[in-house]
Amino acid sequence: MSVSRLARLTLWILLLSGSAVVGAYIAAHSNPLPPQIKDGGSPSPTDSPSPRAKPDRWSGTIRTLSYHQLYVGGRCTSNWKTTLTFSVRPDGIVTGSGRARLGSKGPPCPFFVAQVQIGVFDLEVGGELAGGLLRLRLTEVGHTPSAGADDLGGFLRTVLAPGDGSVLSVPVRGSAAEKTITLRTAGTDRDTFVSTSKIRLRCRSC
Repeated sequence: MSVSRLARLTLWILLLSGSAVVGAYIAAHSNPLPPQIKDGGSPSPTDSPSPRAKPDRWSGTIRTLSYHQLYVGGRCTSNWKTTLTFSVRPDGIVTGSGRARLGSKGPPCPFFVAQVQIGVFDLEVGGELAGGLLRLRLTEVGHTPSAGADDLGGFLRTVLAPGDGSVLSVPVRGSAAEKTITLRTAGTDRDTFVSTSKIRLRCRSC
């Protein structure tokens, strides 16, 4: 082998050896993973959804003194104790149920009446809580006795009457709502129905 060929061979060997050393150095000092999965590739934490707010639970009583004032004279009375349980959703909507029981004893009228007096009303509670005011509407869903009975006082035609005139608006202070409300409506024969209700409600989950 000539001296020139030997020199060229030696130069190639040195170049190849240098390239291998440089490659090994670069590989040892570089990170093959992209920046977003560095340090083990743990995914970034995401915010867990917040739990949905639960409705507030309320309960309470309404004690109502009511009467039917007849134009021809005489007054029939029926006095009631109503128990309520209802929920107030985060958007303020009220849903629940209740029961009104006759508290007055004896004949409702000072004269003979053949019609039977209702003793129990089953109720649906609706309404809303807005601006610190509970606006409740009580709706009859059934009563006992059921056949041929009526309320001879003023409860059915005031507190349980349809329309905005029977809405019970009670201010809320903290976890309580209390108010005394008098409702009055005219009958069809120059008679009058009147009720005075003392309302006491408490939030059990506030």
